[in-house]
Amino acid sequence: MTVADPNRVWIDGCFDFSHHGHAGAILQARKTIGDPQQGWLICGVHNDEAITLNKGTRPVMNQWERYEHTRSNRWSSQIVEDAPYVTEPSWLDQYHCQYVVHGDDVTLDANGENCYRVVMEQGRFLTVKRTEGVSTSDIIHRILGKSKPAGRANLPTLNELQMFSTGYNGYEPHCYVFQNDLDNVLVRGGYDHRSCDDRNRFVTGDFDLFHVGHIEQLSKLQNSDRPYRLIVVVQLQEDSIMTLREIVLSVLSCKYVNGVLINPSTSFLEQYSDRLVQLQSTFGGRFGYLNKQTIINRVLEDRLTYIERNKRKGLH
Repeated sequence: MTVADPNRVWIDGCFDFSHHGHAGAILQARKTIGDPQQGWLICGVHNDEAITLNKGTRPVMNQWERYEHTRSNRWSSQIVEDAPYVTEPSWLDQYHCQYVVHGDDVTLDANGENCYRVVMEQGRFLTVKRTEGVSTSDIIHRILGKSKPAGRANLPTLNELQMFSTGYNGYEPHCYVFQNDLDNVLVRGGYDHRSCDDRNRFVTGDFDLFHVGHIEQLSKLQNSDRPYRLIVVVQLQEDSIMTLREIVLSVLSCKYVNGVLINPSTSFLEQYSDRLVQLQSTFGGRFGYLNKQTIINRVLEDRLTYIERNKRKGLH
């Protein structure tokens, strides 16, 4: 019999769009581990075929995009591709995990049964609170209806910023959060941002629908010959689909990011113009084809399918 380690925890899902609601669940799963320093969080990601079979619609983001996006999450220790849609105890045993973690919403398989029914019966299921106000269906609904949610320019709460700025164990400080300029610190990170100031690079671009195309470019900057401290500059655009809160928290969850600067002032942009790095909408990497419009087009191409799915979820 395989011995399960209580400091090894499993979480699985579709992670379509890999938005901040997913990141929040991964962070909460990480914090269920008793020993933060020795803990190991394994994220199982379902493939396209399993999702289509059980949900009736294919995911917007393909499995390779979802694997890589989940792999970039700072609180994830390991990714398992092609994870089964129904979580069995034998699967947890294979990875020496005592528990599987999921949000407090119910997930059903193609037969209408709870995907976690067997592990629940064995007492190996832990629940974390689902993030309200964001889901893959919500984002699809906005794209289809070209609607803008209320309060789209609101900042995350200080508590949210502090949580999403933590390091790999979910507790220690890691990312800085600034507003307007470097003098207005909302959250202090795990380093002195004024020391080795020339290492700071301020990454600009449109981070709406934060995706693996962004992440691949951030990874290349972080893993260059001279690693930089990457502070991502985030501001809402007129055509942004996600809210400012959603974009900021999504960016903060990325392991290649050392900080976020929200709504930069003109004087800041002028002062640090020589350290601004503009992300490209298209580039030559593995995911260089992916940009915001590509994602929008995927939703629009399957418009009728997604409309029917959202109707079943009460979104009209």
